[in-house]
Amino acid sequence: MFFNMKYLIAFILLSLLLTSKGLSQVYNTDVEAKILIKVENRLINITATAFNKTEINQSLRYVLSLIKTNPENSNRSKNDQSGRFVLESGQKNELSSTTINESEKDQIVILLLIYDLEDKIIGKDRVAFNEDPKADHSQLKEKFTENINSVDLSAQGQDGVFLKGVVIDEVKTKPGQDFYRYFYSEYTLRRINAPKIVTVKEVMVLTNSTIINVFVEERLVYRFLVKPQPDYLKDNSTEAIRRVSQYLEILKKNKSSINHY
Repeated sequence: MFFNMKYLIAFILLSLLLTSKGLSQVYNTDVEAKILIKVENRLINITATAFNKTEINQSLRYVLSLIKTNPENSNRSKNDQSGRFVLESGQKNELSSTTINESEKDQIVILLLIYDLEDKIIGKDRVAFNEDPKADHSQLKEKFTENINSVDLSAQGQDGVFLKGVVIDEVKTKPGQDFYRYFYSEYTLRRINAPKIVTVKEVMVLTNSTIINVFVEERLVYRFLVKPQPDYLKDNSTEAIRRVSQYLEILKKNKSSINHY
């Protein structure tokens, strides 16, 4: 009886996990995110667009991230453009545009995320340049991933590889920026390179007071009240890194258990 019950519980947990994963993979259904690329004279012109597929107006927010990695020294830079917008039913709008130099060696990922009013990601698109170091570096490669937050890098190989180590900056104040800088520096130094998107989000709670929330995908793993003292921010950065690492390890162990089962 105990043997049967054990496997029944394992089956239920597995079913719930697979159901949750399946639900999390639904993107671009109501609002489609699309990155348009045009290459001219060794310049890459990037345009982020959104298309409202529903019959109602949508109040939304977007983040367009440009992530460059030097394969020779693994140095990484990340620049974000963001903003809020309203999209009428059936409307397609350009959200942002930028131009970068085409590179023969830098690995480039362009990531567009669209959030709804509840700050949930509902639209995603991704374009990669020089993703395969063995390929012709003069050719721009476009990759589409429906669930870029939970790409299994060990199983997918090169698909999605440049999403490792992505930390999204959504801070608003100077202390928030300082915390993000401490956090990202330690995150990079420890070579965590998680295949999950980590978001550092600052929100107002009281007059002149903010709280920073650290998410792994949509899971809140750490929260604290912001204070401007550097030592305080560094201590919270260290604790946030510990919580993120701990949660990623739990995900890794759960995945290993499910695969073994």
